[in-house]
Amino acid sequence: MWTLAKKILLHDRIKFAVASAGVSISVMLVLVQIGLYFGFMRTASTLIDHARADVWVTKAASENFDFSTPLDDRTYYRVASTPGVARAERMILAFAQLKLDSGADLGVQVIGIEPHARLMAPWNVIDGDVSRLGEPGAITVDASEWDKLHLKDVGHRTEIGGVRARVAAVTEGIRSFTTSPLVFTDLISARAFTRLPDEAENYVLVELAPGADPARVVAALRRIPHVDAYVADEMSARTQEYWSSRTGVGAGFFMTAILGIIVGLVVVGQILYNGTLQHLREYGTLKAMGARNSAVVRVILYQALISAVVGFLLGGGLAVGARAAMAGANLSVALTPGLFVATAIVTAVMCTLASLLSIIKVLRLDPASVFKV
Repeated sequence: MWTLAKKILLHDRIKFAVASAGVSISVMLVLVQIGLYFGFMRTASTLIDHARADVWVTKAASENFDFSTPLDDRTYYRVASTPGVARAERMILAFAQLKLDSGADLGVQVIGIEPHARLMAPWNVIDGDVSRLGEPGAITVDASEWDKLHLKDVGHRTEIGGVRARVAAVTEGIRSFTTSPLVFTDLISARAFTRLPDEAENYVLVELAPGADPARVVAALRRIPHVDAYVADEMSARTQEYWSSRTGVGAGFFMTAILGIIVGLVVVGQILYNGTLQHLREYGTLKAMGARNSAVVRVILYQALISAVVGFLLGGGLAVGARAAMAGANLSVALTPGLFVATAIVTAVMCTLASLLSIIKVLRLDPASVFKV
């Protein structure tokens, strides 16, 4: 039956090519759209996921990680003295304007960290000396933002919020979901750049003492007035959920992926149905010779699965190529093994569903019809 299915499918190579192209485009759309979604979500929580903090403390009712309300040092000291807290570090996350060489301003997201911070620090440093962040005005920027910020080399001087700044180190792969370049610096410089009051910060990062119960420590921290606390995984998921659901980003990406599946379903269904109509006499002959309906159905299903396999391989290749092209535009497409497996299953199901019309047509076929003139 497999050989017969292959012969019928390849009898008209143009139609087979069209069916494979339809499946491949569908596969590419699904992989790229869902991969972009996962990439954006990773970017949205990248600071949280790369931090070494066990618990994040923020102002109560701060729903958006990137636009949180400042705390003050009194809260920081209360957090640091809470039982179960081994270490607490302050962090600033706020926006400011960086002065370009052209005289124009560009919005950046300033991350202020403690001197010798352990719970939050730049990673993937490829040039310069990140230990110099404690010096006044010292900053790190990512290589992907180099051209946008009109920077020339380590040591380049500029202004942020009207305050002098100097590039001390360069990182690679640290990007913000808000598209504003991320700039690491120390707490004092961050307050100057963003014009936050002295003794103000947006987050307190907590390292738990050995053996401390995270749930109990979080509950104790939440008893501090006007404060909320989350374990790192919860903070990461909360941030991703905000950008996914509140902004409609998730709905947009998944809707495009669904449209891709519909396109593949229609194209493959049409090709298989036309092929079935062309070969009705052959199917009728098989039934007249005593072939069971299950055997005839397998012929059609095998055709659908062949289209699925060929289309998936082509579409997967196209998606990998699209990921490389988008990387040049600073767009992250997360093509994980799990996504490939899930897309392969969806592709097989899609092509199987596309064959239903053909199966119904063959099941209703009267074997005696092949002998009618």
